[in-house]
Amino acid sequence: MNIKFHLSLIVCLIFCCSAFSQMRTFKSIEETIGNENQVIKLSLQGKDLTEIPSQVYKLTNLKFVSFKDNKIDTIPPQIGNLVNLVYLDFRNNNINTLPPEIGKLTELKALYIGNGDREVKQARVANKIKKLPVELFNCVQLKELDMSQLQLEEIPEEIGKLTELEQLFMSSNSLKSLPATIGKLTQLENLGCSSNKLKKLPEEIGQLTNLKWIWLGYNQLSKLPEAFSNLNKLESAYLKGNKFSKFPEQLVSLSSLITINLGRNALTSIPTSLSTMKQLKVLGLDDNKVKTVIEQLRGLTNLKSLNLSNNAVPYAEFKQLQTTFPGTKIRYNTKK
Repeated sequence: MNIKFHLSLIVCLIFCCSAFSQMRTFKSIEETIGNENQVIKLSLQGKDLTEIPSQVYKLTNLKFVSFKDNKIDTIPPQIGNLVNLVYLDFRNNNINTLPPEIGKLTELKALYIGNGDREVKQARVANKIKKLPVELFNCVQLKELDMSQLQLEEIPEEIGKLTELEQLFMSSNSLKSLPATIGKLTQLENLGCSSNKLKKLPEEIGQLTNLKWIWLGYNQLSKLPEAFSNLNKLESAYLKGNKFSKFPEQLVSLSSLITINLGRNALTSIPTSLSTMKQLKVLGLDDNKVKTVIEQLRGLTNLKSLNLSNNAVPYAEFKQLQTTFPGTKIRYNTKK
């Protein structure tokens, strides 16, 4: 999944708001001593911490804090005392559980508890959270929640309480299903759930009518729910590495969709209805079993990128595609 989307709310919360962007960012506990009431933003990122310094809990006006890239293994109950927090980052630590007191942080707009790119050199550490406390979902003002690369096996149905969520990242876990209550997240614009064990999606996913990007690569999906065709604002569908043997027709009716990636599936053909998607700019069909595409793609006048690598499309048709789509970058080679 493209991690650029992770930065959107950070920029909005920290840098775009002039009132906060002009405030000092304290970068050590020593700097806060004697200034406790003035500390709004605190970055303890990459400090080799194994625990949260007790001094942090005295910073009652704290709104933004990052503990990213440390070795913290426990979040104590006192975290619930920081009731003014709007931004909290625990990425890339050694955390195994979240305390119920996390649910007291009802002003939170952004919470990062997953793992991801590191901004400092450190020995490999990772949060290993397997279960989420239901109290977490009392943080109903959350707009961004990152739970990527943990060991989650299920998402509680209480996630439906987070109706303000715009960005939700759950990729690289062990999820076998998504709760039907995910359909209540009607403000969601970006949903990341690649590299899990999903075999199907709930019909309620069709209620996410503000969704623009969906990341479902490397699961075990073989079809999409009919309600998927309700996602009228969807711009990008990442479905690579699943078990689709037929092109999902639900995609064809989505007039805002400009990027489709169905690489590494089991497609043998694509429908002629695809040619009606004149807005489509990027189409990934690599590593399938497709034999012909020329007629099915002929109407795609805005296509900029086409990946046909490792299919059964003959070379003569590839040359014809180059003539038909002179402004399109076409990746092609046949399976050996």
